[in-house]
Amino acid sequence: MNPAFLVDSREELYCPDCGCPLRLRDHRKRIWRREGGKKDWLLLGRYRCDHCNRLHIGLPEFLAEYKHYDNRTMETVIDENVGEDLSYEDYPCEMTMKRWLDWFKRNRTAIEGQIRSAAMRFLDLTEEFLRSMESLLAELRERIRPGWLGAVLRIIYNSGGRLST
Repeated sequence: MNPAFLVDSREELYCPDCGCPLRLRDHRKRIWRREGGKKDWLLLGRYRCDHCNRLHIGLPEFLAEYKHYDNRTMETVIDENVGEDLSYEDYPCEMTMKRWLDWFKRNRTAIEGQIRSAAMRFLDLTEEFLRSMESLLAELRERIRPGWLGAVLRIIYNSGGRLST
C-alpha cells in the first residue's frame, strides 16, 4: 500500500451547521482513485465543533463528499465528454460513471436551489433574482471550465448545504 498524503488546512475552519470555530480532533484515511486505476491514500483532518459537538471532515477542494474520484473526473463524465482520457482499465468503470450521472440528475434541482439560496444570503440579492428562471448552475458550468463542479460543491458545502448520496 502507498503511504498516505497528509491533507491539512492552515485556514480557520468553521462549523457549517452553527458557524462556530472547529478544532482538529484527529485524522482518517480516505482513498483517492486517479487516472490509470492508480490509488493514493489521503490523511484527512477530522474537526470537532465544541458548540454543537459535530464532527466534520476537512475535504480538499478536488474531492466531493462520499466520492473517491476527483471532481475533474466526475465533471468530465457529467459533461459527457468521456473520451480517450477515460479509457484506462479501471478508470472509472461504466457502472461508476452511470452512478455519477444518476447522482447529478437526482440532485440537479437541489443544486440549483442551494446555489440560489447561497447567492441570496451572501450577496444580498433581491427577491426578483430568487424568482428568475435563469439557471445559475448552467451559468457556472459555462463560465468555470474546467472546475465548475468543485466550485458548485464548495458553495453548497461551505454554506451548510448537503446533497443526497
